[in-house]
Amino acid sequence: MLIASIKSTRRTIAGHYRRFILNLRNSDFKTGQNFYCGYNTFISTKNKIIVGDDFYMGNYCHLSADAKIGNDVLFASFVSLLGGDHKIDDIKTTINKAGRDVFKKIIVEDNVWIGHGAIIMHGVTIKTGAIIAAGSVVTKDVGENAIFAGNPAKLIRYRKL
Repeated sequence: MLIASIKSTRRTIAGHYRRFILNLRNSDFKTGQNFYCGYNTFISTKNKIIVGDDFYMGNYCHLSADAKIGNDVLFASFVSLLGGDHKIDDIKTTINKAGRDVFKKIIVEDNVWIGHGAIIMHGVTIKTGAIIAAGSVVTKDVGENAIFAGNPAKLIRYRKL
């Protein structure tokens, strides 16, 4: 029992330390209560990211898009929120000189679980109660209590009450 308590305390302290470092790097990164993130998480310094209460994020997550994340949300390890695509339609301009497209916000509502290695593209809204399967690439909005999987992610089924 004592060992479990020590491990829990160590984990809490480590989570607070990581939160402190992420807030130092990006003043537009705001978190609610009971925030936890694993090690080697990357938060872009140029994006505005707001996270609600009771949020858990695993190791090696990469947040580089404007995002609003609700309460009671779980990100497994290696989850990425990506913002902005390169312009590709003008074939007279090389891709590396074409610039970036418009950046759109990602919205993750309450009670959402995003599985290991999932990629969420900018402009996507993931509604309350949704689940994103591991390895999915989400390019369109996800409905309430929907389970999406695949590349590109598609509706598999809805959660049952």
